[in-house]
Amino acid sequence: MKHLPTIALPLSDDAALHVVRTAPVVEHTSPLQHISVESTTSFGKLYTLDGDAMASQADEFIIHESLAHLAALSHPAPQRAIVLGGGDGGSTRELLKHPSITHVTIAELDRAVVDTIDAQLPSLPAGAFNDARVRVLFGDAAATLTACHAAGERFDLILFDLTQSDHPACAHLHSDNFLRICAASLTGQGIVHVQLGSPFHQRQQVTTVFQRLKDVFATPTPALIDVPLYGGPWLLARASNARPPEPDLATLTQRLAARRITGLRYYNPALHLACSALPNYVLDCLT
Repeated sequence: MKHLPTIALPLSDDAALHVVRTAPVVEHTSPLQHISVESTTSFGKLYTLDGDAMASQADEFIIHESLAHLAALSHPAPQRAIVLGGGDGGSTRELLKHPSITHVTIAELDRAVVDTIDAQLPSLPAGAFNDARVRVLFGDAAATLTACHAAGERFDLILFDLTQSDHPACAHLHSDNFLRICAASLTGQGIVHVQLGSPFHQRQQVTTVFQRLKDVFATPTPALIDVPLYGGPWLLARASNARPPEPDLATLTQRLAARRITGLRYYNPALHLACSALPNYVLDCLT
């Protein structure tokens, strides 16, 4: 039997998700990183940065709906947001569904990511880059947020839509110093939403980043979702400077209805609350 070409998508130092490639890879090396777009049966098209899986057509709605709506519906009326990374436009696409949003900044490192997505995976942004409420600023996200802060800009939502926290391009974006810049850049009810990673495959990373959040912010709220492309269980955490009461089911349901957000494939108010109930092995990572 002929062996089909496979793509190895790393999950940890000694494990990978292997997916059969169904068409020649489309790839480009920019001055900053290697960008690949792969075609598969299970995931549809997916893209990687320096070999790390970022998003696929089949399951991107899980991470992007979770990143955007867990934070945005925890806030009574978010207006200004910044997406750190986010060059595929998926998180911004979801944020724009909230009618109170007036301004979204995408702080993307590499213009080539936006160009590649626009050409190969336009369903991810679904026109978000062309929305009048959106601006894309290219360059290091830490420098971008620092400049915005110095200019007096404050944000209701700061979303971390980045590569792994130990990736050379992103390690400094998960440091204590940068998290303090995030804290200073929030409005009074502002929320920062961070991807911690896989509690199974990246246990030490999860523990380290969550501890830094606890050092900088009021008690963070973790959320466990399931992302097939990332190997299954995946942890996020919302944090703010003064932890407000978590909205209850009735409040979340009312906000979702009032904002007329429909057609979501992953997020719902019951899941919003349920994903904060964690297995013991995950709780062990966070204590």
